[in-house]
Amino acid sequence: MQPRLVFLVMSAVSRPETVDQLARTLDPHVVLVHHDHSQTPHFPLTAPNVRFVPDPRRTGWAFFGFVDGIFHSLRYALAHLDFDYLQLLSPTCLPIKPMARYEEWVGQGAPAHFDAIDLLADRDALMSVGYRAFTPQGSLLHRIARRATDLYYARSQARRDEAGIWLRTQGGEGWRSWPAALLMAALRRPAIGRHPFDESLRPYYGSPWFCARREIVERMVAFFEQPGVRDYFSRLCIAEEFLFPTMLMQLAPEHAPLNHLLKKYDGAHPGFFDEDDLPLLRESTAWFARKFPDDPAAPVRLRVLGELVGVVPARVGTPAPTRPQPALHDRAAAARPAVHAAQAPTLDRLVGQGAAVGSLAQRTGDALPRGDGALGR
Repeated sequence: MQPRLVFLVMSAVSRPETVDQLARTLDPHVVLVHHDHSQTPHFPLTAPNVRFVPDPRRTGWAFFGFVDGIFHSLRYALAHLDFDYLQLLSPTCLPIKPMARYEEWVGQGAPAHFDAIDLLADRDALMSVGYRAFTPQGSLLHRIARRATDLYYARSQARRDEAGIWLRTQGGEGWRSWPAALLMAALRRPAIGRHPFDESLRPYYGSPWFCARREIVERMVAFFEQPGVRDYFSRLCIAEEFLFPTMLMQLAPEHAPLNHLLKKYDGAHPGFFDEDDLPLLRESTAWFARKFPDDPAAPVRLRVLGELVGVVPARVGTPAPTRPQPALHDRAAAARPAVHAAQAPTLDRLVGQGAAVGSLAQRTGDALPRGDGALGR
């Protein structure tokens, strides 16, 4: 049986023609678009399978509204769409294999598709980005820890690209790296770092572009709504790179790999694929890739669609009458058991036996600045 898929596209500044091309490529599956009209007010889409998320949130790079927008969209999808899997995409994503093969892949039953790196077990992750997970962005401690990271890797330009992100590596040379290592060893301890992470709630790092079954999406929403979760993560720099892998490792420790291939990062942003990357895209085991140029006529986009996905770009979106379009309203919602607090993973269980649900706020400490969901950079 063909899985019912929903693709959630987080849109803000890309051209509507680019999103339309992506949506038509994914037809007949529903493409749910969360578009920030405050950044691009006029955003007409013509693809027949597009649905806009009502009352969209203000989003932006390194802005917690991006996370709020995702969860706002997940709640809408759960309430109004009948689906088996939901895949998160950006406007600059494209499939890089025929969609029929992707449907077969997700239909094999994995609860979720993502990658995650354990910050407490991976030395490079701890020393590269641990300061972002353990300290509030903009705080004095955050600036000190970031400087310590620079000192630790002062003699190395090496890097590791994996899990849809990248890490610095081969650090620790020279005497100035020693105090940096000691500082991060101290910050990883909840009593010193004033964070919720320990053996029962381990922090993970990775790309946010997940795919998950409906029941996992329900539990993700329940997790995010637990007291203290949004308050803590909204303080972090680029919080989605910690929140989603940490959450998903709690909810789906047995999972399939990330469905995305991301172009090599240039600093904090992935680069753009071009025609020279076609051999890499063709040989990749991933199902989607990011980023492609924000131009539906870009040669690399047209070649990927024609040569790898197997659609004629000029005719992308031609209706396929033999493939029924998913229902817009979840008529089975009334019959589907709701996820109650007792079923959902609660913070008192995740952060240790016997701890109160409100312990996350206590462990992060009232002395830290309150998060307001506006981490602009």
